[in-house]
Amino acid sequence: MTGTLLVRDDGDLRRITLNRPAKINALDTATLQALAEAVDGAPAAGAALVAIDGAGPRGFCAGGDVAEMSRGAEAFAAQEEALRAAMQALHGSAVPVISVVHGRTLGAGCIVACLSDLVLGADGVQFGFPEMRFGLYPAFVHAALTERLPAALAFQILAGGRMMDAAQAYGFGFLTEILPADGFADAAEARIVYYRDRLDALAAGRRILRMENRPSMAEKTARLAPLLAENHAAPSVRRLLSGLSFAR
Repeated sequence: MTGTLLVRDDGDLRRITLNRPAKINALDTATLQALAEAVDGAPAAGAALVAIDGAGPRGFCAGGDVAEMSRGAEAFAAQEEALRAAMQALHGSAVPVISVVHGRTLGAGCIVACLSDLVLGADGVQFGFPEMRFGLYPAFVHAALTERLPAALAFQILAGGRMMDAAQAYGFGFLTEILPADGFADAAEARIVYYRDRLDALAAGRRILRMENRPSMAEKTARLAPLLAENHAAPSVRRLLSGLSFAR
């Protein structure tokens, strides 16, 4: 795994840490590729549960690496391909996935949370969808968000660029639990232990969810990719991107 993604195996638990704290763990192509590999490879390592968190105090994940995307069409396409692979790995994971989120959780960081089975959030966590700042409708975030929310509600949230606090996210069903910000790491670890002790029940619940005839994430993103490419090619996107500072 790359230095931007830490993987630690602890018996039947695989711990994955997004490790770019200086950029609030923004997801570049290499990190997304490593994330997909880490999730896909969990069962072979003996893991029956995956827990994903983010390094540093500022947040779980600031979303996709916009500085990398701004380098041109080739860089944008590479990051998109890596994001799609990570989404497919999370959505199709053979084992349950828990995201442990705090601080700023934006864009592609919300995708990681949405496609996890359970999301433990610190009181004070903020979910945001900044893509509209530079004229992009976040189609892949939409694909992930509609795994948890009705499509019309997802559209309203994304189109408006709205931030969600912990209480709103919990009310929408986006967060599984809100835990105190003070002592969050210990509280989250206690909940991971709780779920780890009940893996058979958790696996049964996942099988029930997957009995529904839902499209795969590969199918959803394949349908949306042409729309995203068309949106990205719009002159307004390049104009808005050129005016942004990429210091995270």
